[in-house]
Amino acid sequence: MGFRHLVSRNPPATSFASGRTASRTLIIAPGIRWMSPSIAGDLADRIYHGAWVILESGLGFSSRTESKHQTDLLKKAFGLQLLPPVKVGKNPVAATYLEYTRPVHRLVRTFEAITPVWCDQSEALARLGKHSVCIRKRIGDGTLVFLGSMLGPGIGAEEREAIEVASALVTSDSEGIFNSPSISGREAKATRKEFALFRVAIAAPRRPA
Repeated sequence: MGFRHLVSRNPPATSFASGRTASRTLIIAPGIRWMSPSIAGDLADRIYHGAWVILESGLGFSSRTESKHQTDLLKKAFGLQLLPPVKVGKNPVAATYLEYTRPVHRLVRTFEAITPVWCDQSEALARLGKHSVCIRKRIGDGTLVFLGSMLGPGIGAEEREAIEVASALVTSDSEGIFNSPSISGREAKATRKEFALFRVAIAAPRRPA
């Protein structure tokens, strides 16, 4: 479910068979716990040439060794400066809601763990306390949206706030919605965009034996 369910509500996806990308192409990589250097390099190249990539991190549920390896890889491939994952499941209820300020202003429930990221405040989309957790980063002609807290489980559970944020993310563009922090969820859904689901990320890839 999750992002797959959200994608099914939208127009047919653009095929990647030709290997071509365009500024209107959206790639969703949900729940990533392990990514190979070749896949990371391919994604980085697609972003550089104009793709809009949403990378939903599952590192909070990885082992310490896997998390360290992936942190190093994501820094090399995308310039992301990730901090160690933070477990939030046992914290007070008030501390388990992420505050999104863009592309829509919503409080969204977290799921047990987050992966904070160091960034310039102009790149921040959502925070949990002192931590920036979700960001937008321009790379070449494209954009990387890094989600250090998973939206997929909330979408699958049909939580309104998670669906509204995810819908705004998959229908927005770097020059439109993100320059209008006060835009409503309904207005965000009205903006259409072609996108594709990066199938390799549907089931979080396991580390090769």
